Amino acid sequence: MTISDTAESTRMPAFAPVSMAATVARATTALPALVVSATSAKPAARALKTFTFPDGHISFAYPATWTVRTVLPPAGVPGVEAIVADGAGNDLLSLGNGFTAGCAGGPVSRRVFDQVAVPGMTAPDGTEPVFGFAVESYGDGDAYFMGLSDPRSLEQGERVPSWCSLVSTGNGGLSTRVLFNDPGFPNRGAARAWMATDQYAQLKALLVSLTYA
Repeated sequence: MTISDTAESTRMPAFAPVSMAATVARATTALPALVVSATSAKPAARALKTFTFPDGHISFAYPATWTVRTVLPPAGVPGVEAIVADGAGNDLLSLGNGFTAGCAGGPVSRRVFDQVAVPGMTAPDGTEPVFGFAVESYGDGDAYFMGLSDPRSLEQGERVPSWCSLVSTGNGGLSTRVLFNDPGFPNRGAARAWMATDQYAQLKALLVSLTYA
């Protein structure tokens, strides 16, 4: 779905240093935040590659000009992190496989910009995860989230549960997060404008392609 906030700016998002969800120990070295320039959406068909996590269960398709590297967490922390970067080497997305920690957070106000089911990642209990792009308000600012989540994290309205980037899988769990800075956009109009770019379309396609085997 799309919200009706008036666009105030079309400046592109800042991407943050690589980091996992708050419940997962940090596993990478911080890199400077960056601003990604806009390009037109609806690109010509591009070659894709497939990445599969080391245990062979979770895979996704990504543009052939992008790269994926894996990082192991500190000793004693389960799982492995895959970091997706664009052709220029800018880190865009973090995916953590095999993490078992849960999510906790207070009520927030949420607006959902976009969402679609991801049947390839259906949880062991039958819950179908959802790709989403949303903004949450709490305190005196907005926070933007994009990735896979339990459908409850895409509930729109006031005093709803805060975003949880961890979805249940047969091998523990998967955490996904596009690496926005804080804030990722100057306003909600700029966030909506970013949805018309090639970069947004590619990130969404990657996340929707996630499959558990």
